[in-house]
Amino acid sequence: MSTQPTGPRRIDITVLPVDVEVDGCTVTILEASKLKLPWDEFQVSCQARCGNLQSQIFHLTYKTPKELAQKLKTEIAKLKYMLWLMGEGELIKRGIVTKISSKQ
Repeated sequence: MSTQPTGPRRIDITVLPVDVEVDGCTVTILEASKLKLPWDEFQVSCQARCGNLQSQIFHLTYKTPKELAQKLKTEIAKLKYMLWLMGEGELIKRGIVTKISSKQ
């Protein structure tokens, strides 16, 4: 058995925040952390932008990147459904979304 180093190790680092496109909206992943539980689980803080509307910050937990992608799709679908059901004005009134300027 060799005790010699096998060469440099690769470390992948994602610097946050990062924007991802999900079903026509932009989701900004603001923070990510590993939860101290008996199983491997992570938590992210996110904010969605659809057109000129921006959601409040929301949190998701996930175990795999595939699960995170599915949960982000679900959150965007819920936001779009609420927009269709209640309209932009009602969501702004309830504080669910805010209007952002087009200069950003």
